[in-house]
Amino acid sequence: MRCRSKAQADRERQARVILGDAEVQVSNQFATAAQVYSDNPVALHLRGMNMLFEAMKEKGSMVVVPSSALDTMGLGGTLAATTLAKHG
Repeated sequence: MRCRSKAQADRERQARVILGDAEVQVSNQFATAAQVYSDNPVALHLRGMNMLFEAMKEKGSMVVVPSSALDTMGLGGTLAATTLAKHG
């Protein structure tokens, strides 16, 4: 029984090490992306618009977006006009 417990503990430890390594890789990728977006506000703007598009393309989905985000994207009036055209 002791061998099984040690083997299980070793597997769990190895899984945690792998997960920790993955977390480091992900955080490094986020840091790189943050630097790219910091150096290129247009890229950040396009990424935000893409995320909004991806969220909205699902039929029947509802997306809550702060009005300040819509204003910075210049979408406030566009979305309102589209909604009115569909439901008006």
